[in-house]
Amino acid sequence: MTVILPFTRPAAGDRKDRRADIGTVSSHQPPTGPGSSVAGPVAPWVESFARHRRSPEDVYWLKENAELLSLLRVMQQRVGEGAGAGDFRDEAALSSLRPFYDRAARQLRFFPQYYRFILSICLDYEDLIGTGRLGPDTRAAELAHWVAHQGLVEAEMSDLQRAEARQLLARRGIAMPVDPGLDDRLRRFARRCQTFAIPNRKAAYELTHIVFYLSDYGRRDPGLDGEVQRSLTYAGLLACLDQDLDLLFEICIALRYCGVTPPPLWEQVLARAAGGFVITPDGFDGHMDGYHAYFVTLWWQQICTPAEQPLGTDTGRLQAGGGRAIHIAAPPVHSLLRPLSLWLVEDGADAQRSAADHWRAALTYLTEWQGQEAADQLLKLKLSTPEFDDFWQIFSRRVRPCIRSAASRPMASA
Repeated sequence: MTVILPFTRPAAGDRKDRRADIGTVSSHQPPTGPGSSVAGPVAPWVESFARHRRSPEDVYWLKENAELLSLLRVMQQRVGEGAGAGDFRDEAALSSLRPFYDRAARQLRFFPQYYRFILSICLDYEDLIGTGRLGPDTRAAELAHWVAHQGLVEAEMSDLQRAEARQLLARRGIAMPVDPGLDDRLRRFARRCQTFAIPNRKAAYELTHIVFYLSDYGRRDPGLDGEVQRSLTYAGLLACLDQDLDLLFEICIALRYCGVTPPPLWEQVLARAAGGFVITPDGFDGHMDGYHAYFVTLWWQQICTPAEQPLGTDTGRLQAGGGRAIHIAAPPVHSLLRPLSLWLVEDGADAQRSAADHWRAALTYLTEWQGQEAADQLLKLKLSTPEFDDFWQIFSRRVRPCIRSAASRPMASA
């Protein structure tokens, strides 16, 4: 029989179809679980992701395990650089990943296109067990030097991927050839706030990762100005409209890495959502599940309230239930983004309406087609930040760029 484990202990009267709706007030609860060391709770998770959810030949295996180890490293850092986060130096908790670590050089030679995943796993593995401090004599250091000598970074088309590669190589003291324009281009992208008021999940995730790389995951001031913070706010408002919890968690983390406290309403939504994940110890079916949203939930919680319990579940029950191919279901949500977008396309683009009339029309539409609760959610979101009115002008396409017709363009000279 499948054992269903809640992320946190639900309150009395909790309902099965709980939604993380905008405007819900909830107090933050840290992850729960027995014991005080990290090694115990971590082991079944590493075992599941390393051996049972996917095959190591699957690129998604690389992605999932890289993200799991990255989460553990962030938590180790937050709790005290390993001193209070549990001691991994016996490697017991990470033993399921040792075979991959041992053959990583061969993997990297055959799959150089995945060098960032492979290098990230090996770097985090060493740093978690403590051998990363040995300097240039570790396997990850050898892999990093090989990556640099092969010029793999030069094959990247994306500034964001170059920034990630730079951050990975720097962890073993390897400096990439100077690219004086890289940080300027990243900041220029991040400062264009209009980009992030129009739905574009890829751009929003790139924005959060720019903050992660420039801040080295919160280890230093990223040096980003108010325009970047405005971009993060616009992206956060869109994530709230869409109830995109995964993205909203990342945006709140990025804001905190910039030294900015996210709007309280947003983090109230996240605190409530954190209690809605459902973990099935042997329920993974090979399809994408909510593991990434769960990981960034824990990451956000660790930033807000560092704790020694990193994976938020009763490890004894997880092991008793099999603990093999862990499946993680995210809480159900109710998005306002799609109905609002449909209204804007069909009826909401009337430029003759005043701003006030346009806003009232949006609320009326939501009330008629989605109910009063949906309209109330939008009203509460409007009050969450003073940036909302400017965001709404761009989101509702009432601030339009000039697009010239082909007939009005000047002819090219022969």
